[in-house]
Parts: sequence; structure tokens; C-alpha cells
Amino acid sequence: MLIDSHAHIYDEQYGEGGADKIISAMEGDGLEYIVCVGCDMPSSAVCVDIANANPRIYATVGVHPYDADTVTEDNIQKLYDMAMGCDKVVAVGEIGLDYHYPDADKKLQLAAMQKQYDLARELKLPIVFHQRDSYGDFVEFSKTRDYPDGAILHCFSGSKELAEQFVKKNFYISFSGTVTYNNAVNIARAAEAVPLDRLLVETDSPYLTPNPKRHGLNYPKNVALIAKRIAEIKGVPYDQIVKITTENAKRIFGIK
Repeated sequence: MLIDSHAHIYDEQYGEGGADKIISAMEGDGLEYIVCVGCDMPSSAVCVDIANANPRIYATVGVHPYDADTVTEDNIQKLYDMAMGCDKVVAVGEIGLDYHYPDADKKLQLAAMQKQYDLARELKLPIVFHQRDSYGDFVEFSKTRDYPDGAILHCFSGSKELAEQFVKKNFYISFSGTVTYNNAVNIARAAEAVPLDRLLVETDSPYLTPNPKRHGLNYPKNVALIAKRIAEIKGVPYDQIVKITTENAKRIFGIK
């Protein structure tokens, strides 16, 4: 069975009771676990609640760069308390840099990422990184920092060379529905280059729906479509990708 290593099943696009419906369908959808990823203070708390209530769900806590201004000392303490109070919190994230919009406050985002990097080191947890149009600064950030508990570049959109560089820094590289898109040549090359033991699959639900369902709402079950595309790119059997990515997710997140 597969693990969706990055999903937002609490998202309001699923409607009332949407997360419960997704969870109840997991067995039939071939999903062993879902990692429910926080992207601000409220969603981090919701992820913890969902994980506590459901044996198939694990949680992360963290603040996305869009909300960098909320990464205060008080909120860092709250994230720390969430992680310490729930043994199903398996990472700090998603955190990082996003320069897609011209008004992005780069200095503020870098400061927020540093604070949450320090939090992860204190908690001895891996980090889930979001990077968009910001790899230059992130490469510079990572050059002088270590990741003894591992890290994940989620929804990877960089080059083959970047993927290889971050694998050397103890990163796992996670591919989303974008790897299935017809114009995703560079992402496919990166997937081909990533060693099997550093490979993860995710949906980033409800976003980035893979082909051939691209124009609909994304669901964790669609992680199978991503795994199938990775198998094609790698030239290995689908069942091997299922097995390996599941083992990798359990290893990086400490899931027994």
C-alpha cells in the first residue's frame, strides 16, 4: 500500500466532513498512511487533532512562507508544544521560501525559515520544505546548515542537478502530480536521477491533480497515478515504486 507523504485533507474545498470521507476510504484506495501537513498555526493544530483521532494519519506542524509574519516566538513555542504533546507529529513543515509573487518579503521569509529550522533541530524532527521560485536563496541557506534528522523537498520542481545536490545533504525528494504533466520535462529528469532510496510520492491534495484527472479536485488516492508515472520514468515495476516509497516515508518520518 502507498503512503501519501504530503496532503491537506482538512482543506475547506473538501466540504464538511471531507477529511472523514477521505480517511474512511483509505483501505479501498490502497493507502496505508497519509501525512497531513500543516501550513499555518490553525491547520497545524487541526493536523494534530486528526492524527490523534485516526491511526492511519500522521501530522506535521509548521508555517508556510506566505504566513511568515506569524512566526513569532510565541507561536514557535506553540508549535513546540504541539509536537511534544503528540507522538504522531513526524516533521516540522511545511516551511521555506516562496518568491512567486513580486511583493514577497524575502527577508521575513528567511527569518521565519531559520526559526523553524532551529525548532526542528531542537525537536530532532525532519523538515518538510516548500520552495517556489526561490532555489537560489535556499541553496545558500542549506550550504551552511546540516540536516541530521533528514529533510524533504516537497513537490519538487527543480533541476536534476539540484535534486542530486540536496540528496547529498540528507534530503528526500518528493514528487507530486506535476511530474505527470506533459510539459514537465525537467521534473521527469530529476525523478530519473533521484536514487530510489531517496524518493517520495505525494499529492499535495487538494492541489496539483495529476493527469489524467488534472482539472478536478485532487485526493490522496491519486498518489497511485504519481507512483505509476515515476515507475515509467525509472523503468521499474510499479509495485517496486510502491514498496520503496512506502519504506522511504516510514524511514524519514519514523513510522513503525
